Amino acid sequence: MTTGIFRAATTCGALCLGATLAHGAEITLYEHDNFGGAQMTLRGYTPNFASTGFNDRVSSLVVTSGRWELCTDAEFKGTCVTFVQGEYPTIDKRLNDRFSSARETGSYGDRRGSYNDYGRGEIELFDQPGFGGRSLRLDGDAEALARSGFADRAVSLVVTRGTWELCSEVEFGGSCRAYPPGRYPDLGYGMARQVSSARLLRSASDAPVVVSEGHPPAPAQVGRAVLFSEPGLRGTSLAIAGAVPNLERANFNDIAASLYVESGTWIACRDAYFRGDCRVFAPGRYDDLRAANFDQMISSIRPGPDAAPPSPPPQPPQPPVLMPPPPAVPVPPNAASIELFSEPGFGGERVRLDRNVGNLERVDFNDRAASVRIFSGVWELCTEARFAGNCAVYRPGRYARMGGLTRQVSSLRRIQ
Repeated sequence: MTTGIFRAATTCGALCLGATLAHGAEITLYEHDNFGGAQMTLRGYTPNFASTGFNDRVSSLVVTSGRWELCTDAEFKGTCVTFVQGEYPTIDKRLNDRFSSARETGSYGDRRGSYNDYGRGEIELFDQPGFGGRSLRLDGDAEALARSGFADRAVSLVVTRGTWELCSEVEFGGSCRAYPPGRYPDLGYGMARQVSSARLLRSASDAPVVVSEGHPPAPAQVGRAVLFSEPGLRGTSLAIAGAVPNLERANFNDIAASLYVESGTWIACRDAYFRGDCRVFAPGRYDDLRAANFDQMISSIRPGPDAAPPSPPPQPPQPPVLMPPPPAVPVPPNAASIELFSEPGFGGERVRLDRNVGNLERVDFNDRAASVRIFSGVWELCTEARFAGNCAVYRPGRYARMGGLTRQVSSLRRIQ
């Protein structure tokens, strides 16, 4: 397979690749051309996209670091192609919507990767200072240490692997404190002999798979917006008439302090390639982006799904008006953080939750979820109880389909 069937905006030579491998690898896959639609970020060995709901959906991609091999079949079979660092806004039609597995080619031999230890941890609690007395080893979450006879006994600890959160009440309630790997001869103020539960923390930034629902592709004709380096539409400016996945290329990354949307609807994001926190800006004048908590934070911007064709610039409204974007998903009356549905497209029976559930049988929803809405937080959904099996991470948004996780979810928890 020749590399000519792909169009990469930038590449990096062997020297650069060697450097990135040492610091971990990352690739983001997009559902549509030009980095549109839903996204999935990978940081290591991923033999089957089916478990993430992203099988046969890749139409563009960005290799942030490392060297990646993508294959059309699971377990790295079928047609395989290697991508180096760069942007790939389109993929040849012979491979479009066909990828099913991916691996970073510098580490797959023994399945090593930047998240080889994701979901694994080890901690030992001691009932005397300086690692003395009786001890208790844990390699998984303990909702109630009383079951092991160790409630309110821990005075010192050793964290061998992972970052652990210790809490004063059962089920990770009360006062909590996190401990990264290390030796702690005492637990510090307020925690000695107060620990009733312990759990391994997982960060979305370390997760092997991070899925986030994107926006529909923008129309062929889009509007126009202008970014300014100073409040009040002053200073250096940058005119935008199409998607800009990385403002660093235009020397305008994290610079915009005000914004004038002449026409169309625009989506601005804090991270490159339309990742991270994103806000929608309708036509109008935004004299100070601090009001939207976006001052000098925009790294990528693109037309929204309702963008209109360019039109003569209107006169800026007087007085200046700054309208914050509406939330992506309305919060339900009971302020639930996550809502599961028994049918695709948010149909059938539903259950609303605002807490971790180690076994969905407790709420009569085991292996039933076919669609999901995330109102707040980042959630990990797993195919087995106690957060085991195949897991995928979901950010706030609406997921009408769950792919390989459809009617397979047995546990879930908030990780951010």
